[in-house]
Amino acid sequence: MKYLVLFCILFLANLNLLVSVSPVTLLNDDNPRYMISVTHGGDSIGKMIIELFPAVAPKHVHNFDSLVSIGFYNGTAFHRVIPNFMIQGGDPNSKNKPEDTWGYGDPSQTKVPAEFSTLNHERGTLSAARAQDINSATSQFFICVAKASHLDGQYSIYGQVIEGMEIADIIVNVPRNSTTNRPYDKVEMTITKIEPLAVEEINENLSDVIIYPNPASEYIEINFERCPTLSKCRTSAVNEIKIYNAFGECVMTESIHPMTSSHRMNVEHLPAGLYFIKIGEQEKLSFKVMKN
Repeated sequence: MKYLVLFCILFLANLNLLVSVSPVTLLNDDNPRYMISVTHGGDSIGKMIIELFPAVAPKHVHNFDSLVSIGFYNGTAFHRVIPNFMIQGGDPNSKNKPEDTWGYGDPSQTKVPAEFSTLNHERGTLSAARAQDINSATSQFFICVAKASHLDGQYSIYGQVIEGMEIADIIVNVPRNSTTNRPYDKVEMTITKIEPLAVEEINENLSDVIIYPNPASEYIEINFERCPTLSKCRTSAVNEIKIYNAFGECVMTESIHPMTSSHRMNVEHLPAGLYFIKIGEQEKLSFKVMKN
């Protein structure tokens, strides 16, 4: 009996470790890092450095990185600030749409499936904002300025502020509307990737294949006339061009004639983000979609 009791004690102790994990334990030099530069009413108030956790929430990290790569967050606001709780931002509506639309997002945005984990919402935690549907996260995120245990296991944590939490403290305490928790003066952000190196110029090592315009908004033209590596894939009667999103999901497939030198694809329906094209069996080439 005493062995059973000991086993139960050890089991419960281990279980407690599993459900009480600090995001800080996941910090390492291989994780991607980003700088969030912040202004309030047009005046700079400083910078925060965040580190993301691809091992915990790979889909959220892919989505965030894809959006940063096209400058999506630049000009968006921290539109919701609640002292002793968190600051929330990243809604595209907050760039230039009426303030009463801030926080509601764009219905055309890519939805990111929930990636709940055993991480805790602590001071500095970066987590995905969402609607009631657990799989409704898009671009919006929040940063906790205090411990928020009631959110644990219900929101997808995918990063941590590693420098500049004093800036978050300034943001959360700016004068605000107490009903909407929206700052009276816009708190605007610009996000850039700083570590590892920012995404390289599109297809720098595959310049024989030209994708233009890049970034695109309505269509892309793929010109592979000069690419000798595609001669093999032209031997079949029909070849396919596939477009994948940042999660590796195929979102478009079109057939092309084997002897054509270029092909146009309509990408107007694709949400903003980073995409990859695969022609035949060749390597994937990247391009960006941006929305006005």
